[in-house]
Amino acid sequence: MGKKKILIIDDNPSFVKMNTLALESAGFEVEAAYNAEEGFTKVEYGRPDAIVLDLMMERHDSGFTLARKLKTHPVYRSIPILMLTAVGEATGFRFSMERDGYWMKTDDFADKPLPPDDLVRRMEKLIREAEASPGAAPPPDGT
Repeated sequence: MGKKKILIIDDNPSFVKMNTLALESAGFEVEAAYNAEEGFTKVEYGRPDAIVLDLMMERHDSGFTLARKLKTHPVYRSIPILMLTAVGEATGFRFSMERDGYWMKTDDFADKPLPPDDLVRRMEKLIREAEASPGAAPPPDGT
């Protein structure tokens, strides 16, 4: 079995670079997309094992919109999504999985910045849980 692939979808190149380094250092393969449309295209053609998704990109709700699109898609709904955002810092709003998870359509949520070791731990956990799920989708190569 090869490296697990993480897709980071965020419009901040510095954030992408920092988190790419952390995830690659932990043994993940990492791809990046810098807006929601590019992110969906990379999901279609690259089928990541998990996604790190920013909330506010080209629009304030880009992350929510993309998460809903993926989680309602029959092929992509099993891909775990960690939403990371600075929305609390920017707006004062605070989200939590316990209170808001039912409508967020993500598997985990955290405020930026997230320490690199916490990011790696969350990605490992999300992938492990997705692989153990009875509804887990087959790998991209169909094996």
